[in-house]
Amino acid sequence: MMLRFFLSIKTFLWLAGLSIVVFLAGSLYIPQNLDIFSEINEMPLFGWLNKNSDYLDKIYWIYILILLMGLMSVNMLVCTVDAIIKKTRLRGLVRVLSPQIIHISILIVLLGHGISALTGYKEDVTLKPGNLYRVRGFTIRLDDIEFFKRPDQSSTTWRIHISIDDKPHIIEVGRPSFYKGVGFFAKSAYRKRKKAIIGLVNDPGAGWEVAGAVLFVIGAVGIFYTKIGKEE
Repeated sequence: MMLRFFLSIKTFLWLAGLSIVVFLAGSLYIPQNLDIFSEINEMPLFGWLNKNSDYLDKIYWIYILILLMGLMSVNMLVCTVDAIIKKTRLRGLVRVLSPQIIHISILIVLLGHGISALTGYKEDVTLKPGNLYRVRGFTIRLDDIEFFKRPDQSSTTWRIHISIDDKPHIIEVGRPSFYKGVGFFAKSAYRKRKKAIIGLVNDPGAGWEVAGAVLFVIGAVGIFYTKIGKEE
């Protein structure tokens, strides 16, 4: 009975429809509670949920969404395995496998998001010259803030010179530095107050997300290839 439930396409459609309804209903809480939801993009999801556990009456819908997405993932996985077992002996292997590759790619992307939500982190650090900062196992020092104008721009821009574990790094907006799998991003700099704000981002699921995206493209190309073959 349970297997039949997860093998049904109607199950996926119902779960997807319920997810949309829950998301739309839950999104009504966001404008009314910006003091709670303003940080949701600034830190991993599960860390944010744990931090705001006292506001369960306003964030409960996110837990429901996670449950529905988990059920949809199981549904896709079961359908994919069933299709491969039953149809790989038939002709047109590309036609059979391409949709399953897309299903697997979505699962891999969701896995990557889950890994980042569980084990990743985002943290902003304010740096001042001459001080050492111990953050997430790194020793960070602000060496210099360089303000300058590019030849093709009229406004002043800046870059930050920092040392991470005594290794020099230069970061500016749009040009982060990566060290031991962690991204160091320039967020702001102040000439008069002589300080800079940088952001540390650890996204351990990024590799899975990229792999899922590549598989998705492969599956999409396979479907396109089979459609062209039918027309010819």
